[in-house]
Amino acid sequence: MGEGESASLSLGLEVPRRRAMRSGLLGFAAAAGATLAVLVVYPSAVLVVQSFLVRGHLSLAHYARLAREAETYRVLLNSVAVATAATAGGTVLGTALAWLVARTDVPGRAAWRTLLLVPYMIPPFIGALAWVYLLSPVGYLNQVWMALTGSQDPLLVVYGPAGIIGTMILYGYPIVYLAAVGVLERMDPVLEEAARISRAGPWRVFREIACPLMLPGVLAGALLLMMSCLGNFGIPAVLGYPARYFVLTTRIYATILNFDQPDNLQLASALSMWLVVIAGVLLAAQRRLQRADRFAVVGGQATAPSRVALGAWRYPVLAGLVLFVVVSVGLPLAAIVLTSLVRAYGLPPVPSNLTLAHYGTVLTGVPKVQRAFVNSLVLAAGSASLIVALALGLAYLGTRIRGRGAWLLDLLVTIPYAVPGTVIALAMILAWLRPIPILGVRLYDTLWIILLAYVARFLVFGVRTVLAGLSQIQTSLEEAARIGGAGPVEVFWEILVPLIRPSLTAGWALAFIPAVAELTLSILLFSVGHETLGVVVFGLNDEGKATLAAAMAMLVTVLLLGLNLATRAAFRQGEGMPHG
Repeated sequence: MGEGESASLSLGLEVPRRRAMRSGLLGFAAAAGATLAVLVVYPSAVLVVQSFLVRGHLSLAHYARLAREAETYRVLLNSVAVATAATAGGTVLGTALAWLVARTDVPGRAAWRTLLLVPYMIPPFIGALAWVYLLSPVGYLNQVWMALTGSQDPLLVVYGPAGIIGTMILYGYPIVYLAAVGVLERMDPVLEEAARISRAGPWRVFREIACPLMLPGVLAGALLLMMSCLGNFGIPAVLGYPARYFVLTTRIYATILNFDQPDNLQLASALSMWLVVIAGVLLAAQRRLQRADRFAVVGGQATAPSRVALGAWRYPVLAGLVLFVVVSVGLPLAAIVLTSLVRAYGLPPVPSNLTLAHYGTVLTGVPKVQRAFVNSLVLAAGSASLIVALALGLAYLGTRIRGRGAWLLDLLVTIPYAVPGTVIALAMILAWLRPIPILGVRLYDTLWIILLAYVARFLVFGVRTVLAGLSQIQTSLEEAARIGGAGPVEVFWEILVPLIRPSLTAGWALAFIPAVAELTLSILLFSVGHETLGVVVFGLNDEGKATLAAAMAMLVTVLLLGLNLATRAAFRQGEGMPHG
């Protein structure tokens, strides 16, 4: 066979392969479009339209009513004030702790890396409950204060804006901490060494070299923290309701449950637009920051960044870290344990008042608890599995398309996590309240609507993790397989999937763990028989059954800490836990 014949044969084989690849991508695009339409586009469109509906007619009446009510501006101001204060405090705290762990010679840095992340592993609403047990009028710290001083007044009461802000800081700072640690550990030491050679002091090196380089990462973490604080429901619900202090998320929740209010869902939709607009602004700012290249971190250095010698401050700093962990982790966990063991909340935790009966009651005497464990684990495992399957297709499509298509795909995946969960839950209610046309299937009042909401909410974890794995695989492997005669399906399943299996596992874990004790979506979407762990803990506390709520909270906390630590240990021994 001559060279011309070989070339013709190769060209003849290549054309069908390209057509098959193009048709495969079109199939992926169609499937991705249908998936995101069900998860994001349709519920979002319904939410917006419903905010303009008054008794079936389009109108601005709901917006006009909210604009006239002073309560609207009070709640908006509360939300912005609380989120801003918590973001400022969490950013300062997270950055300072990251610098101590990553860039100083404080003893036990490896242990501090894990200990400082423990608050991130505990659901914020459970953390808020713990601080209620510590600083309510009959909380343990106030009991100690009154016993020591003889005062009849508590030292501090956690209810209200100060308690909300403080709790948000303690359970939100790890977001900034993770972002800052990543930047600090990748920073090229050459710049700092050159500054020291020029006789610049440690403070000047930190101010003029380290700060500009870490600023984009810290600001990105701060924006994430701001979005988290604005969308937080559990902490304001636990600490704000007793003080009648409302933020947007709790006001939306109260409006949805106000069934005596005409068009309550439509009014809640109009109110939720405030959160949508704020979240959109923050998301746009974060994306702009990610695209900015004013500062660059030079990577690939052969040596690790130098560490600042603390000298005489080494052990005082160590003592400060110990005290911080005791206050932020030890005291809240101890308060949950003690409350779960005392016979009645408010009694002093002396041996005669301690019992294990509450654990027996929640495990064997409350049917909804058993249902909640099963429902939560099924929902978490089911949503994580669906997320990984969807993420595999969406991430693959994302690596093959460019320009506006990739940008739109990423945006649609990100929106359900960037927008507060209360808004997502409301959109799901409005979208699936009625039976699906033609099929006649009703998702509302079933586990399916919660599953759908979990998949939408946590899909970004799977897509980002799988996308990170796919981006490390050179396209030459696929091309070589195609030259060898493999079809698109064979290339996908036999080449790509085995290579990114660690990323798939990581994506599954990152979606599974937060879903186990999720509250914000579940509290609005659950129905009798479909309770989740977060709903049961919140409900027991709301019913005044503090000891049972504490027992449940302790079981959930132990479960989540175990899952988090096991996952981190597995990835330390394997491919490494992805950052993001």
